[in-house]
This record gives sequence, C-alpha cells and structure tokens, in this order.
Amino acid sequence: MKIALMGNPNVGKSTVFNILTGSNQQVGNWSGKTVERKSGVIQRANEEIELIDLPGTYSLTAYSQEEIITREYILREKPDVVMAMVDASNIERNLYLVLQILELAPRVVIGLNMMDLAKHAGITIHSNKLALALNVPVVEIVAAKGKGVEEFLTGAIRVGKFKKDPLLDQVPYPEELEKRIQEMELLLADTLWATRYPLRWLAMKRLERDPEIGQTWKSIPQLSQRDKSKDSCCDPGDPVKYELQETVTLPGVELLQAYESEGWSQDRFEMAVADAEYQYISRILPEIRIHENPTKPTFTDILDSWILSSFWGYPIMFVILSIVFWFSFVASAPLGGAVSQGMAWSADAIVAFLQQINAPDALQSLVRDGIFAGVGAVLAFVPQIAIFFAFFSLMQDSGYLARAAFLGDRFMQLMGLHGKSFFSLVSGFGCNVPAIMATRTLENPKDRLITMLINPLIPCVPRLGVMSAVVAAFFPGSRGALVMVSLLLLSMILVMFSALFLRRVVKQTEHSAFVMELPPYHIPTLRNVLLPTWQKTYSFLKRAWTYILAASIVVWVLSSYPQGVPMNATWAGKMGGWLTFIGEPLGFDWKIMVAIVFGFTAKETTLSTLGILYGVAADASQSIAQAMTGAMTPLGAYTFLVVYMLYIPCLASVITTYKESRSLGWTSFGVAYNLILSFIIGWLVFQGGQVLGL
Repeated sequence: MKIALMGNPNVGKSTVFNILTGSNQQVGNWSGKTVERKSGVIQRANEEIELIDLPGTYSLTAYSQEEIITREYILREKPDVVMAMVDASNIERNLYLVLQILELAPRVVIGLNMMDLAKHAGITIHSNKLALALNVPVVEIVAAKGKGVEEFLTGAIRVGKFKKDPLLDQVPYPEELEKRIQEMELLLADTLWATRYPLRWLAMKRLERDPEIGQTWKSIPQLSQRDKSKDSCCDPGDPVKYELQETVTLPGVELLQAYESEGWSQDRFEMAVADAEYQYISRILPEIRIHENPTKPTFTDILDSWILSSFWGYPIMFVILSIVFWFSFVASAPLGGAVSQGMAWSADAIVAFLQQINAPDALQSLVRDGIFAGVGAVLAFVPQIAIFFAFFSLMQDSGYLARAAFLGDRFMQLMGLHGKSFFSLVSGFGCNVPAIMATRTLENPKDRLITMLINPLIPCVPRLGVMSAVVAAFFPGSRGALVMVSLLLLSMILVMFSALFLRRVVKQTEHSAFVMELPPYHIPTLRNVLLPTWQKTYSFLKRAWTYILAASIVVWVLSSYPQGVPMNATWAGKMGGWLTFIGEPLGFDWKIMVAIVFGFTAKETTLSTLGILYGVAADASQSIAQAMTGAMTPLGAYTFLVVYMLYIPCLASVITTYKESRSLGWTSFGVAYNLILSFIIGWLVFQGGQVLGL
C-alpha cells in the first residue's frame, strides 16, 4: 500500500512521519527537482506500507516546486490513500488545501492535529460534523504527544482498501463560472487527457491556463484514429493501442480566446475559483468550529509582541544566538577534549599492540601519525556539531527560527536577498552542506543561486574550531575574543559585499515577496530534535571515516616518502615548494600551503594535515596550533585565519552546490570567487599589517 502524507507547512507532518517510520526513512531529492523527498516503510499486520511525506504547501496551483511536485505525485502515482493533516487552531486556511485534495484524490483521511492548542485558544472543533460535511473520515490527533497517530494510520489503511469513491463535487461555483467549466468539460470529455485526470479538475486547470498541465499534455500520446472506438482506459503508453504524435494541439484555444474577449482572463478564473472555495468554507465553518473568545490574544500573540518587536526583537535574537554559539563552541570544549583523549588512548593502545607483534615501523607510523593524527583531530569537533544542530532543530521545531528569518529580512533586503536566506546563512555556522540545501525554501531561482554562492563565506563548525585553536595559541586572553569577533565581522562584511556584487553578476531582474507563515509556538518534541541532530551528526561521522580518512592517509604517504629524507624533501615538501610563490606574500611556509590544499577535501582536514606535517600527536588540536607558533608571526597567523575562513569551500559543499544549482559554470565561478577573494583579502591584511609595523 502506498500512502501520501499532505498538509500545509508547519502543520505537524514531520512529527507524524517520524513517529510512524522511525529510522526506516529514506531522504533524497525528487527526480529532476531540488525539493527534498522523504519516504519510509511501515509494517502493520503483515502488510508493508510505503509512506511518502509530500512537501508542505498551501495549495495545489503551479507557482512553486513544492506545489507542482505534490500535485504531480497525486495525479501520476495515484497513492492508495491520502492522509491530509489539518491544523485545528487554523482550520479555515487549512481547509482550502483539503478541498483541492478532495478534487484529485478519491480516498482521503483527515488528521485534525494540534487539538490541544485549539482547546487552549478557546476553539472547539466538531470533527464528526467536519466528516459529514466533507464525506471523509476525520481523526483527532495531537502529534507532538503521539496521541491519535496510530488511529490516523489505521483509518488510512482502512480507507485505502475501499473501492474508488467519486471525487468531491459539492463546491458550488457562481453561475457564470459554472457555465464555462461545463463548456470546457464537454470539449475535453472525449480526449485521452480526460482518461488520465479528473475531468472537472482538468477543465478548471485549462481555464486557468495552468502551464504545468500544458507541459504534461504535450508529452501524452494521442489516440490513433483506428483505436478511438476501443476502451480508452488502457495504458496510454502501450505502443499497440496508441500512436505517438510529434505535435499536440491543446484543446480549447478558441474557447479561451472567446472567454478572454468577455473579460474572463486567467487571473479572473483563478480568483473566482478560490473565492468560491473560501465561500464554501465560510458556510460550513460555523457548524464545525466554535470560538469562545476570538479577540483574546493567544500565548503566541503575547510572545510575538516581544520577539517580533522592532525594538526588543533584535536584542532577543542576539541573546538566543549567543547562547547557541556559547554552548556549541565553549561549553562543548570538555566533550571535545574527552574525544581527543579517547582517540589518543586508542592510538597508544593500537600502536602498543602493533609493537608487540613486531609490525613494521611504517605501519605503526601510519596508524599513529596518519590515521589517528588526522581523523582524531577531526572527531574532536563532533560534540560541537551535534550541539549546534540540536539547538538549530530546537529553534526550528519551537517556531522561533521563522521569527528569526522575519527579523533578518530587513538586513537580507539590504543585500538584495530574501528573508528566507537567513535560514541558509545561520545554518552555515553548523555546516555549509545542509545550509546550501536550505536554499530550497527560496522560490526565486536567482535568490537561491546568490545565497548558495555566498554561503561558503560563513565559517562552519569545523572551521570555527580550527580558528579557535589557532587564536588561542597566538592571541591568548582577551585579545583572542577580539580577534574572533573581528574575523566574524569580516565574514559578515564580505557576505554583504558579495551579495551586492553577485546581484549584478547574476542579473536578478525580479524579486519575490517575503511571504511565510509564523507557526504557533509549541514545546519541541524530543524526537523532532534528536532525529535531525543524529542524521546531520552521522553524516559528519561518515565523512570522517571515508574521504577524511583517505585524505589523512594520502597526506601521511606524501609526508613520509621518500623515506630517510628531511620533511621538506618529501613529496609533500616538494608540493609545498611549488606553492611557496603564492604563500610567501602572505607569510605562509610550505606546510601551511599543503594544509590549505588538502583542506579542499574537507575543512577539517586542514587541521589533520597540520598535525601530520608538524608531527603532533592525535590528542589535541591545541598542540597543533602551538606547533604553528614557531612557523609564523601573529600577523601571519591572522592572515592564515582570514584565508582559511574564506577560501574554497570543502569538496562536499562544491558537490552540493552543483547538485542544487545544476550548473557547472556557476559552481566553478563560486569556487574561483572564494579562492581569489580569500587570497586578495589575505594579501591586503598581511601587507597592510607590515606597513603598519604589526
């Protein structure tokens, strides 16, 4: 059985999906799209069920990828049943999508979620009357507490086994509109398209000049003349029954032109349909919903009066983000130290065992100086990453992150960006890969591309960890805090400069309005916080034990061979020698240049490479930073921090940028831009510092 989970954004779909599927989830992209696809397998009564979590959307029009994907899945895949989730505290807006679902799907079950929030707000929902009005089962649930979720699934399984029911045909349309719908129905009734889509819905989409439906029609083969008398319900792709036509003329062109002359434009059809559906909702709503005190401010209203205040909102946001960063980078330090000590103990134990069995010295060196010095230095960042993404999930699930995007919109607009770009830029402090993927929330492709290209200028957790270690070694005490603040300030300035510059390069001609829902505040569920945190942390661990491990071994080989020669005569030393002409104007020795090169595989690898090249044990990143003090001056160290913070994003970020933008040209441009910008700014810092006598 195949079940589709649908609903508005922030209605609790992810909570229900996580409860029902647990760890049996697959996350990827929809074919040919950058919108995330989630599916999971459920076992009930010896039956396997596939649950598809469709993108959250407010309607089934063709204005965004989420709307198109959701609609096309229902039309093409024809799931056995649709689980439609509705926010009981905001039922009027949610029912608009439900009516559109009922026009497409013959088997639907409604899950009335957030019943506790509705009750707290003085709202009473009669679910039995809603079921009678729409002629579909309705289940009351409180997904955050797990109440009613199993009953919701059981109802969906029961309905999924029913025979096909007639589609919803009870929304009354104005007489003028109804007349035109019926005329278009008559025109389309004998076409092949009517065998694939609900006829009434098809007629309305044709009247609305839906561009996606037009594209779909062009790809559908027509009935051949000899087969028009046969059963038209067979597979349209059957070559025996149907002939492919190179060109397909969409029916109804003349009829649409006649309507246009009568004043029925595309926009008028769309507005007339939407108005009729909302009038229908308004008519049935008094029997379904009783609001005791609609003017009484809710808890969300009271909290938003402070959090969204033009005066208090920004200080509150600063405090919240400061708490997140303090826990991520300061409070996590003991945990990172414990991981480093554990890795050092493991390295000593394994090397001791290798010595007992008289293993070759090269193998011992590989384990101690290659694998553990490389991967061990990287794994020390796992607590930082886990804590950051836990807080990020906490802010997202509580409803605060949407408010932060609203507050950040003013600054984003100064850069010519969208308020939702704030999501991506804040995510970048954790990891640039999911941050680049977070640009999917931006409807305008130009906004998405610009946000993608500037995101690598935001230092991620691994970069911040390396930077903190170097700052502590070269700038102890209060100076270190000032240095870190100056670096982050430089990053923000360059993000703004780059956004303004890229606006001209990308040639953005249109701006999309900043429209997003501010969901009610609620206490985040443990599952919704821990599951995304684990998924992102596991992704980092997977990287550490794959190509970061491989990079560490490669660096060890390059720095160990030929054997019996000084370090600067090894293959790594020779590579560094070739790059000294770039590093010298910035005060870098060959070891720093080699580390920067290998940092392209992953920014964490810079630290592991330095650990190997400086011959530092695997137990502490601080020791590596201390070893660097003999290789450069504080000015050189500050220059290194600037270049390290800004230069080419890691390999995973580059691959993600290519996948999301689907453009090798723009991906290459982004890599070149970061590389050139980092060395230009680094050169200005170093040369300027020397002129000032620093």
